[in-house]
Parts: sequence; C-alpha cells; structure tokens
Amino acid sequence: MDEGKTSFERLLSVMPEGWEDKSKELGALVRGREIKNALELLRLVFLYLTEGKSFSGTAVLLQLAGICSISKKAVFTRFQRCGEWLGWLCERICRNNQTMREPPLWLGNRKVYVVDASGEPVHGSDKADCRLHYAIGLFDLGMKEMALTMTETGEKASDFKTFGEQDIVIGDRAYCSKQGIAYLLGRNSGFLFRFGTKRFQVYNLQGRRVNVLGYFKGLKPGESGEQTLYYEQDGERKPLRFCVLRKTKEAEEKGLETLRKTQMRKCGDKTLSEARRAYNRCVLLVTSITDASPELLLDLYRQRRQIELAFKRLKSLFRYHEIPVHVEPSARSWFYGKLLLAALCETWVNIGRFPPSAERVSR
Repeated sequence: MDEGKTSFERLLSVMPEGWEDKSKELGALVRGREIKNALELLRLVFLYLTEGKSFSGTAVLLQLAGICSISKKAVFTRFQRCGEWLGWLCERICRNNQTMREPPLWLGNRKVYVVDASGEPVHGSDKADCRLHYAIGLFDLGMKEMALTMTETGEKASDFKTFGEQDIVIGDRAYCSKQGIAYLLGRNSGFLFRFGTKRFQVYNLQGRRVNVLGYFKGLKPGESGEQTLYYEQDGERKPLRFCVLRKTKEAEEKGLETLRKTQMRKCGDKTLSEARRAYNRCVLLVTSITDASPELLLDLYRQRRQIELAFKRLKSLFRYHEIPVHVEPSARSWFYGKLLLAALCETWVNIGRFPPSAERVSR
C-alpha cells in the first residue's frame, strides 16, 4: 500500500485530520514568507529534532534540501511557536494509536498528572548538563509545568508549584518521600507513588517497625492486595495506604534482568541485594486515594508507563542533542517535538509499516 512513497509521505498518512489548519489556529504558522505552510513547518521541526543539531544547522539543511532559504534566528522563532501545535498533534496521534485512553469514570473531575525528570545535554555536550522536570497530563498530554535545573537537583514533588485540589500526581520511586507526601497533602493534592527499598520506615498500628512485603507474602502471581500502615512525620504517626500487585514469573525475570543491567552499569557488579530481589517480585504503590480499589489504582499507574516507555523508545531511536535552555517556549516545543517522534514511531509499529531504512525527512 505504501510502495513508492517516501518516509515523509508515510508519516503524513498517519497525521490527524485538520493538522494543517491547527498550525494557524494555535499560532505556530503566523506568516507565510520563508515557511509557507504547515508541511514545511513540520519539516523544519523534524530536521531540527533529528539531524539539524542546532538552529543554524537546521537552516543549512533546509536550504540544501531546497525547502527554503532561512536564517538561524528565523528557525528559532518558528520553532518556539510550535509548542501548543506539537502538543495537539501528540494528543491526537496517541488517541488514534490507542497509546492514550479516556480517563476512567471513577476519577470524576480530578486531573491526573505524571511527574518525571530527564537528564539532557546542552550546547553540544555529550553528557547530561541539565535536568528537565515536567508534569504532564496522563489523559490529554497537557503540560502542567516544566522546569530546567542543573543535574545536581534531584527529583522532588516540591519542584512543582502549581498542583492543587482535584489534582492527582503519579510518580516513580524518586518522588516517594515523606517530604513529598507532606508537600502534596498540604496542597490538597492526591498522589500515587511507587514504593521501593530505602524509602522510609513503616510501622503497624501498635507502633512496631514492619517490613511492608511481609503483609503480602500470601499473594499468588497476578493477585493484588492492600494494607494501611503508618509513617512518622514531624513527630506524628500518619496512615498510608499500600497497594500491591504480585508479578508473574515472566515479569519478575524481566525485572531482574533490568536490575542486573543497571547494577552492572553503575557498580560493575551483577550481584543484587535480597531486598531489591524481594521488591522486584511486586509492584508496590503508596497512595492518598481512598475511593478506588487496588486494581483500579494499579491500572492507573500502569498507564503512566506508556509515557515513560515512549521516552525510552526515543532515546534508543534518536540521539538527543542541544536542548534550548534559555527560552521556556523553545523547551516546550522541544519536549512535545520529541514526544511526537515517539508517538509516530509507536503508530508505525502498531500498523506494521515502520520504515527501518527510511529516507531523511528532508527528501
């Protein structure tokens, strides 16, 4: 069906209806001088994100490809206007390829946001020079908040200043701390975090320190459960709901392999502690949400993985390059542009026609 088409033409075949008109409606395409239409603007974006390496490099490639003659400043200006348009494209494509689902009815009016951070190079560096923190809507990919910090800044819930009532924050183990929980509860926000080794001490109702996993030893693979335990904060003992899923044997082995690779990369040793092996047998979550079953909450957390996997796929397919750190609109366009590349890859894989030796988008 796609014989004779270039990779860029195949790309256009999966773009959502009305994508060209939206470029004008959302302010990405303002004037039609050097860049005359949405198609040329999309080429500019993808060239910058994949091969251009810089605004000046993208300008050169656009001229060599016969698309237009444009200055590096003009490339920068047009790119930074694309954030909202690229975000709209991501949301529509993810819905079309079923990467993203509709929010479950039990959430009501609450909004769910995924928080994460990624180390990125800047100014042509080969190492991570800064950390991109973001809070993105799980069911609409809307950007709640974004911040760029130095790599020394860790991942904390308090990095985000706009959460409030009716917001639910989902994050991995890095965000699961007593301080982060207190911060979100103080803003009347809900949370759903992964719990792991070296988090914080947990106690039973009698005040005795306990091993959380001990409460779930009887679970069979695929079964879930819950338990209310306690933690200490500012001299007070506070309740915390734990939800757990016992992994299947296949999922457990896959997790162990990932842990071994991480251990080898960081420590040069494949030996894993018994605690890490034990926690690998389960998916263990802590939450402030009380009106949903463990199964519903585990499914909600599972959907967060779709966004995480999209970024992992990006890092394996495309080399990251200089992130525009000085202007927030450019960082937003960069973020959604990268997410769009991942969404398109996911779509091509799903329909079985990903072009392994695809032509450059400049063709």
